[in-house]
Amino acid sequence: MSETPDMQNKGIPQAAPEGEISTLEVNEEVMRETADPHEAFDPGPKLFYLFCLVAIVAASFYLGRHYGDFSTMPHLGYQPPQHVGGPAMANNAAKPQVSGAAIFTSRCASCHQADGKGVPGAFPPLVESPYVLGEPEVLVKILLYGLTGEVEVEGTRYNGVMPAWASQLNDDEIAAVATHVRTSLGSNKAAVVAPDLVARLRQENSQRTTPWTAQELQVKSGGS
Repeated sequence: MSETPDMQNKGIPQAAPEGEISTLEVNEEVMRETADPHEAFDPGPKLFYLFCLVAIVAASFYLGRHYGDFSTMPHLGYQPPQHVGGPAMANNAAKPQVSGAAIFTSRCASCHQADGKGVPGAFPPLVESPYVLGEPEVLVKILLYGLTGEVEVEGTRYNGVMPAWASQLNDDEIAAVATHVRTSLGSNKAAVVAPDLVARLRQENSQRTTPWTAQELQVKSGGS
């Protein structure tokens, strides 16, 4: 069939002259080689799902052993009383045990650091400090009413303000944190502090409204 002018004007592909490849033949060849689109569900690599399963099992096992009882008491610095037996023991257990370590972590470690070594030039160390290891009255007074002015510890001078805790911590809590600092912080091995001592010093200095100074406490600095 010969081409008509209308067929040429409408752009209808025509057969190529003999010896040449037409556009139709090229398109047909391409269509035959194009793979059909994949529409089936792809489950993904099995190794990934195995890893997720192992992680869930391990996490469940860890939480089952370490999640605790969700009690708020440890975060407040207390341990729940344990009633062993007998009226006397029950009365003693009714009073919560105060954790000096917990109080130190929440109140003191941000300045003096968790290891008690302080920050050079900013916050004095509590380890091997004469303000800590000397007479227990000195440390208790500082905890109750604070410390201001220049102090020297291990040959380094510090000039800042230690806040007072008299209005925020009771006698048992002051005694507990003072005992922790004196007996368990670093190499410190001094005597424990009794709540009775804290109560007495609080009463004797009840009219005090300003922090102590090194001159008032008469502490001899350590170091060279």
